[in-house]
Amino acid sequence: MFFKDLVERFNITNITLLKTLQENLFSAFSTRFSLTSFYKKYRGKFPFSKDSLFSYYRHFLDSMLLYESRIFSESSYQRMRNPPKIYLVDTGLARRVKSEDYGRLLENAVFLELKRKGYEIYYFFNKEAECDFIVKDNSRFQAIQVSWEINEENKERETKGLIKACKYLGLKSGIIITHDQEIEVKQEGVVCKVLPFWRWVKGV
Repeated sequence: MFFKDLVERFNITNITLLKTLQENLFSAFSTRFSLTSFYKKYRGKFPFSKDSLFSYYRHFLDSMLLYESRIFSESSYQRMRNPPKIYLVDTGLARRVKSEDYGRLLENAVFLELKRKGYEIYYFFNKEAECDFIVKDNSRFQAIQVSWEINEENKERETKGLIKACKYLGLKSGIIITHDQEIEVKQEGVVCKVLPFWRWVKGV
């Protein structure tokens, strides 16, 4: 139904491009998505132009089937130059969701809740670490990391990303949202508050 709506609403003629782009976008939720990489991968497989690719991508955004967050930077050029992270309005659009995708599903749910609350939403990324969300409400910033669970294998990576983002913003604390864990970790002078999703949503 949504596919038909896109075709009719925007008078789309290159169905192959639309379908291929849709499959790639819907399987890449909660990750960074590069249109340039898509173009390089598929340009020799079927005919389409870079202009049509960017136009079709914009149609998905205009239809609110998916949303994007941009890298946190004071430079608008840097925000647009770096690939966005994409999120689905409904993760049911992703046909194949495996158990290892639970963390991405949780991140998508956190994004939708942040958007519902009206925050400006960005992601933090540099050569050293990544943090899923930097959100702004008026002039107040928060750093938020999302992980299905914190364990010995991912603890260093998840806390490192949050700590780097907090230090960049001059924050003394940040949040790691999980499925059901609740602990508090302090490292490098930064308090990492680990909260279950339900508690974070309710604000209790």
